[in-house]
Amino acid sequence: MIQAVGSLIVGAMPAGADPSIPRMVELDPVLVAGPPFRRLFLDAMVVEESQGLERVFHTAEKYEGNPVFVKERPWEGWGPLCGGTVIRDGDKLRMYYYCISDHEPTKCCVAESEDGLHWTRPVVGDVEWHGSKENNIITGGTQVIKLAHPKSPERTWVSLHNTGLRFSADGLHWSEKEPRDGPELFSSSDVQNYFYDPYNNRIACTWKCSSRRHRSCGIVWTEDLKTWVKPVDGPVFTADDLDPDATQIYGMPVFAYQGMYIGIPAIYHARWIKYGRYTSPQVMYEAQEGSPRTIDAQLAWTWDFINWTRTPKREPFIANSPYHAYDSGMLLVSRAPVVMGDELWFYYSAADQIHEDYKGITCSVALAKLRLDGFCSMRGGDEEGWLISRREVFNTPKVYINAKCKPGGYVAAELLDRHNNVIPGFEWYYSNAFTGDSICAELTWKTTAFPPDLIDKDKKIRFRIRNADLYSYLPADINTTIDDGWPD
Repeated sequence: MIQAVGSLIVGAMPAGADPSIPRMVELDPVLVAGPPFRRLFLDAMVVEESQGLERVFHTAEKYEGNPVFVKERPWEGWGPLCGGTVIRDGDKLRMYYYCISDHEPTKCCVAESEDGLHWTRPVVGDVEWHGSKENNIITGGTQVIKLAHPKSPERTWVSLHNTGLRFSADGLHWSEKEPRDGPELFSSSDVQNYFYDPYNNRIACTWKCSSRRHRSCGIVWTEDLKTWVKPVDGPVFTADDLDPDATQIYGMPVFAYQGMYIGIPAIYHARWIKYGRYTSPQVMYEAQEGSPRTIDAQLAWTWDFINWTRTPKREPFIANSPYHAYDSGMLLVSRAPVVMGDELWFYYSAADQIHEDYKGITCSVALAKLRLDGFCSMRGGDEEGWLISRREVFNTPKVYINAKCKPGGYVAAELLDRHNNVIPGFEWYYSNAFTGDSICAELTWKTTAFPPDLIDKDKKIRFRIRNADLYSYLPADINTTIDDGWPD
């Protein structure tokens, strides 16, 4: 369900929202369109019962041509680092990246691409480097958001930082920094990840703070780019007792996806001080002796920014490559994936050396891909398994599924009333079983309509799965007035 606002495509308003209040940011309709939202298996509430199935968490697959963006200009120092933003702008992608050098201040730069694989560096002409402005260096930062309804065209793009904001009409040429009102927002300012929250029409930010496990993430948000709310003055996401001892949260980009928020925490594999206080870098270096000191990416999700869930085995979502590879030391994922066809493309900073070991380091930007909705699936093996979905109102006997079947595999289904009784005519053997690979296939039945006494009544779906993965599903005409997890 997508609505057009002028030339912009934005996600539909939540039920009961005031349509006179404009949405702040242009949205990717595939990422956050709705409600209704596709039912992902990251959310355990979509399944009431399950037997003979395995809940499988999937990793993003690295592009075989990595890295996709490497150092080509002398001002790029160690090489490009995309810890900020890759965003769709019309018919092209735009990347905001930064460059660290041994002898010069960090620079922010911009690159553009039509296919996401081949990138060019536009000449911006605003910053002089060694006597020339023929470069792609910008005065803005790498945390960039495009506003759908700016106060003026000159404020269409905003670059955010702890100390203030910059605005731009085209995302290339930036205004002078406008200081942020009030006291400093963050106690730590070197790792911030700003993102748009479409469910509440606000901009939020995860920021690096401290806990007993040291590096952790806090959360703040604003509805007007002036007044910021800090619901917890400290971390909301930290390492816990399921993590190895050498685990810290270096930062966490977050993006809205199908009614929830998905985070890609940067996991820093280093010990912290067990007793006493941090008194000098030497104390920290001693504490992390023997630690890997690598950084990889894991997966987390939440409905409210405060209560987070992680994969139980804490496996990497994007792992470091073997020693001496382009991303064997550190990787930091950009703010949100880009939808490219049937896939989510995650761009990330890649470094070939570990944290605090920078002599001779080489940095670049790499790419990892994931099937749309492919974070988690319910998998059936050689023996058929089944799950029963949560009860909800739908009146058309059709279900959209995202599934992949092995040879001989299938996803079939039968429709149930709220007491788990099969609705006559909608037994699994009357369904047109799915046997292929599709992100949006239709499951239908030979019977084409529900009996009148079941219209507007709760129903359930019993999926039968054999040698297949079911990634998500959505009844065809789900009643959006029920509680769909959309925040009030």
